[in-house]
Amino acid sequence: MNPPLRDVLLIAPPQGRRARAFQDSLRALGWPPAQVISYLDLLAGQVKLADEVRRGSVVRFESTGEDIETELALIELGGGQPADLAAGELADSAAWYAGFSAVLQQLDADLSSAPPHSRMHVTDHILTMFDKPATHARLQAAGVAVPDALPEVHSFDELLEAAGQRGWSRVFVKLAYGSSASGAVALQWQGKRVSAVTTVRRDGRRIYNSRRLVRLHTWAEVAELIDALAPQRLHVERWLPKANVAKTENSGGGSIDLRVVVIGGRARHTLVRQAQGPITNLHLGNKHGGNQRGDVAALLAAVGEERWAAVQETCQAALAAFPGALYGGVDVLLTPNWKRHAVLEVNAFGDYHRGVLVDGQDTYAAELAALGPL
Repeated sequence: MNPPLRDVLLIAPPQGRRARAFQDSLRALGWPPAQVISYLDLLAGQVKLADEVRRGSVVRFESTGEDIETELALIELGGGQPADLAAGELADSAAWYAGFSAVLQQLDADLSSAPPHSRMHVTDHILTMFDKPATHARLQAAGVAVPDALPEVHSFDELLEAAGQRGWSRVFVKLAYGSSASGAVALQWQGKRVSAVTTVRRDGRRIYNSRRLVRLHTWAEVAELIDALAPQRLHVERWLPKANVAKTENSGGGSIDLRVVVIGGRARHTLVRQAQGPITNLHLGNKHGGNQRGDVAALLAAVGEERWAAVQETCQAALAAFPGALYGGVDVLLTPNWKRHAVLEVNAFGDYHRGVLVDGQDTYAAELAALGPL
C-alpha cells in the first residue's frame, strides 16, 4: 500500500544521481515530482527555504557529495582552501564539515518559521552521524557494540604510543568527518615491519583519493601519510577481523560487511558488501549482489537465524541512539565464524541503494510510508 500523497521539497544538487533516483521513486508511487532546491541557491540567498514550504510538506535533505561546486562552496564557508576535487584531491573534511554545519543550522532556523511540515531528518542527527568520534561515543553510551577506539591522536607517533599502551598492533584510521572511505587507512605492524592499505595516494604535498587500494610497506611512508591526514582530525579504532565468504559461481568471495538501512525503527534493506581487502566501500569498485534476496538468504543460512536476529537488533539499537530518526544506513561488521558483530558507522545519507526492494518497496518508498501523517 502506497503512502498518501504529500508535497515534497528536496534540498540536493539537482542533477545528482540521488535526486534523480528519489524522483523516480516518487513517480513509481504516483506522487508529484519533488521541488528540488539546490544548496547553492540557498547559500546565495536566492531562495528562502521557509517560503517554499506549504502546510503538510515533506522536507528532505540529501547528500552534497556529487556536486563539486557545492562541495567547494561548503569548504570555503568552513574556512578551508580550495582543492582540485575534479582530479580527486582530498578535500579539507574539517572545513567541509564546518561549512555544512553552518548551512544546516541556518536552514533549521529558517524552517522554524515555516508552516507545519514533516522532516525526513533531524539536523543534529545528520551532523552527529558525519562526526565519527561523536557517533562512536553516542553508540557506546547507548550500549551498542562498537570497536574500541583510541582517544584523539594528532600524529603517527601519538597513534603508536596510544595503541601500544593498549597492546594493539592493528588499527583502522578514519578521517573524523570523512565519507565513502575517504582518507581511510588499515594499519598493522609487528616488530620492525609495518603495512598499510589505504584509499589515498600522495603526490608531493597533495593527497588524492584513489579508487584502487594503495599499499604501503615502510615506516617512513606510513608516518608521512598519517601525519598528513592528522590535521583533518583522526578517529582511530581497533581493527577487528571481518568474516570471509567462499568463492562461488556468482561471487568472487572475500571479506564482507553489511549496510543495513533501518527505517521507522526496523532493519529493512540489507546489502552485503564484499572485497578482496579490508575496505569494502562500494565506491572502490567492490561488489554487492545484484540480487539482494540471494545475498541475504545465503548469508542468513550461514549465520543462522538467532545470530542474524541479533545483528538486526543491534542495527535497530544503533538508530535508536538517535531518538526520532526516521532512517539511517548502519554499517556493521561480522567477525569470522560469525562470533561477534559491531557497528562501524551510522550514515545519515546511507539509503541510496537502487533496485533493492523489501516488501516491494525501495528505501525511499519505505521511508515515506514510515513517515506517517503530519
